[in-house]
Amino acid sequence: LANLIPNFHKIVGVSTVANSRVGGMNAQNRLIFAFKLFVRAISKPTQPLLLFLDDMQWADSMSLELITSLITDNENNSLLLIGTHRDNEVSEAHPLSNYLRGIETKCPCIKLRVDYLDRKHINELISDTLGMLLLQTESLTNAVYRKTSGNVMFVLQFLRSLVDEGLLYFSFDCNTWQWDLTS
Repeated sequence: LANLIPNFHKIVGVSTVANSRVGGMNAQNRLIFAFKLFVRAISKPTQPLLLFLDDMQWADSMSLELITSLITDNENNSLLLIGTHRDNEVSEAHPLSNYLRGIETKCPCIKLRVDYLDRKHINELISDTLGMLLLQTESLTNAVYRKTSGNVMFVLQFLRSLVDEGLLYFSFDCNTWQWDLTS
């Protein structure tokens, strides 16, 4: 790993690394083995490691093999992987689907599906976020729902953009959040 990652020797305490040239499958197997050892070294029962990987539908096969080897490593019980992917981009024939099926036979997996939010739940989210009553945030909720159709990621991005553009702002005079969506 020290050959691949600059300054890695500072973490593991090895100042020089023998330069051994291997290629093909041997190089891949060495890399996977080195990552397993590294993850074992930094994750302990008293200090578990949480690995969050977003948009796994874009991972290449080597990355998926590495991830699979890490989470199916019987010698490490201190690693938790949370991976996300977009259902609409992953078919049954997609490489990620194949890897997930293989992983499910080797270790416990929990699948959570995050659907779009309805108007009521978006209003609750906005109300909680702004610290306002549900009735007070209905007009903002309607505008947000019209623009996002309830996609959670879009809801959050849209709210951020409203703040960035000054259309959603905290009024110190009124001591409350206000918005101007007429623009």
